[in-house]
Amino acid sequence: MAMANTKAVALAIGFIFLNFAGQCYGYYGYGLQYGFYNGKCRTSDVEAIVRNTVYYKFLKDRSIAPALIRMQFHDCFVNGCDASILLDGPNSEKTAPPNLSVRGYDVIDAAKAAVESVCPGVVSCADIIVMATRDVISFSGGGRYSVQTGRRDGLVSLAQNTFSLPPPTSSVSSAIRTFALKGLTATDMIYLLGKSPIVLIPYITNVHCNKHNTKT
Repeated sequence: MAMANTKAVALAIGFIFLNFAGQCYGYYGYGLQYGFYNGKCRTSDVEAIVRNTVYYKFLKDRSIAPALIRMQFHDCFVNGCDASILLDGPNSEKTAPPNLSVRGYDVIDAAKAAVESVCPGVVSCADIIVMATRDVISFSGGGRYSVQTGRRDGLVSLAQNTFSLPPPTSSVSSAIRTFALKGLTATDMIYLLGKSPIVLIPYITNVHCNKHNTKT
């Protein structure tokens, strides 16, 4: 029963990711695409490279599943899925109190390095976060789903922008209002804020992307 519940929650989270990914904007202002990188890295399969790297990390430490899910949530909830959470700086999103306990950067760095070794300067970190999170959900029993890619990385990362993140102490009504502003329903909130066998953190995962993903 526990395993079945784990798979159900993981699959539900995956569908939330899928439903909102299509609202992002990517390279050259066009909408995102399935298989955006096909043919852009010669014969290399970018998604397979990310998947294999993440799987190796997952086998060593399965707790990277909730860690990456939380990272994507914290990245996307602020200004869209633009990887701004990865940027360093004295006042970047990384330095904000809600993000001090975010981890999984080493997984994204490893996946980025693997991709860069065969296809330098093409694949965005924003897409790698999305692909890596999809993969750990799959490895955790949630089933595999396709994600659209073609995001551009943001160049702006400010700690004060994280104030929109719902704190673990949020009331139900406050959390519902906060999620509604991002186009998410109360049901989505239950999955994303609720603890579960796969998600051992106060709040997790994806909100829709928005036009901030057109940053250059």
